[in-house]
Amino acid sequence: MRDEGLAVPFGWLSLSSYQWLPEEPGPLDLVPGRWSADGTTAKASFEAADSVTTPDGDPVVGTLSKSLHEDESMHFVRHGDTLVELGVRGGRYMIRTRERTHPRLKAFTGVPLFDYDPAFVVPGHFTAFHAPRVVPVDSYRPDTKLKAELVGQVDFELGGRRATLGASQNADGSLTIAFRDATNGVQTAPWRFVTVTTPGPGADVVIDFNRTLNYPMAFSPHAVCPAPVPGNRLEVAVRAGELAPH
Repeated sequence: MRDEGLAVPFGWLSLSSYQWLPEEPGPLDLVPGRWSADGTTAKASFEAADSVTTPDGDPVVGTLSKSLHEDESMHFVRHGDTLVELGVRGGRYMIRTRERTHPRLKAFTGVPLFDYDPAFVVPGHFTAFHAPRVVPVDSYRPDTKLKAELVGQVDFELGGRRATLGASQNADGSLTIAFRDATNGVQTAPWRFVTVTTPGPGADVVIDFNRTLNYPMAFSPHAVCPAPVPGNRLEVAVRAGELAPH
């Protein structure tokens, strides 16, 4: 399911550009029209000859305006085989183009994995904070700063070393831990993440690092992904989960 999800026509493998919208209306690469953003609203103007449509295929002529919140994205318009995503990152409007015929899609043969290792399945304990903590973090793009909301920390032992990592919470109650380890830049992407099931009675959890996944940045230079919060670094080499893709 992981490989199939990545290989969908307009998925992460199809990204072909990431562009900030200018303050004054002007052209962008790979798409027709004139684009701008004033801080609160994004605008794009098209002529009939541009052959731009909505994502559902309705022709677009004139100016489209849209306001989004931080970290929101939407499918904005289409131009032939190109789907344009509009979003806000770090307080600025951007677009990403997605090409359903991108060579990366054709070349994709699946995400490489470490062999399963039971030594990377470890028990842990979750301690909730009194209130969520919003922490500024870097992202895969040096020109974009993001924020992470931590709800608590997970304590565990791995490879004979004690570790404490901050965790965020998903809508279903599960936890996500973004982390760095000694394999980054050698066998794996600059950082990865693992999802931990909802804490049980006594706030006990089980962390299966064999389920560690890559962020979209591992598959495309046009992804924006939050870096782990400071301190979420393991000194051991986590040779489990997804490797850096070829």
